[in-house]
Amino acid sequence: MKKIDKSALFLKEHLDLFRCPVCASDFKNVIGNQLICGENHTYNLSKKGTIYFLMKPSKTEYSREMLLSRQRIAKMGFWKPMLDVLYPLINKNNGVTLDAGCGEGAHSAYLKEKGLKGPVIAFDISKEGINLGAATYSSPFFVVADLAQSPFQTSKFDTILNILSPSNYDEFDRLLKENGRVIKVVPGKNYLTELRSFQTLSKQTYSNEEVKNKFMEHFKNVENYPVNYTVELTDEEISDFLKMTPLAWNIDIPKTKYEKLRRITIDMEILVGNKTIEE
Repeated sequence: MKKIDKSALFLKEHLDLFRCPVCASDFKNVIGNQLICGENHTYNLSKKGTIYFLMKPSKTEYSREMLLSRQRIAKMGFWKPMLDVLYPLINKNNGVTLDAGCGEGAHSAYLKEKGLKGPVIAFDISKEGINLGAATYSSPFFVVADLAQSPFQTSKFDTILNILSPSNYDEFDRLLKENGRVIKVVPGKNYLTELRSFQTLSKQTYSNEEVKNKFMEHFKNVENYPVNYTVELTDEEISDFLKMTPLAWNIDIPKTKYEKLRRITIDMEILVGNKTIEE
């Protein structure tokens, strides 16, 4: 089955997960490769099986070269230990999962490969990222969308993944089912410390306290899972690593300094917050 046909089938089977980002009305039908809402706003599936929901074009710093580097880094296993900790935290293996700010989709694709049974929708504001993900992975379902005007229905999602991406907690609250959960991954103070050593003195230290406090303002009884490991990189992988992370975009690191980046520290915290209805 072609990707566009597979995606059309996914939409028909999961039409209740989406709503029109223009008028917030329900989608009524999928005719051919076109999604149509109750007010007759239409959205077309691309040949890659993606769908574009942005209200207006969005400029991002995510070039295709950067995204390809990020994808290669993901494929060599850079994130796997973190995702292996995250996987059993997902609320219901057969539930509905939304990956908010998915980039090129490697995280969701890996979680599906590990055995996630329910539908997974991965979205990002970067059209390049979504196209690359759809061209590479057979699952999840890829969408170009803005978290501020998301095309998803209220109270339909069991888990929202928010991995090293911006958050919108009001929107997360709208999208989650009762007892649904947000799983947010944030850097720890030693995250990529080897790369930070090349930064100016003021940028060599990092604190995630502000991000964590914001998360805890919205969720009670937050669970915290520290993740710490190191990854060894070849010269080619170091080159990809430097292209993929914004921390390296404003500094020039010659190959003569690569030895200092041979072993990279991954220090993260996985925050889990559950939506509860107050009586």
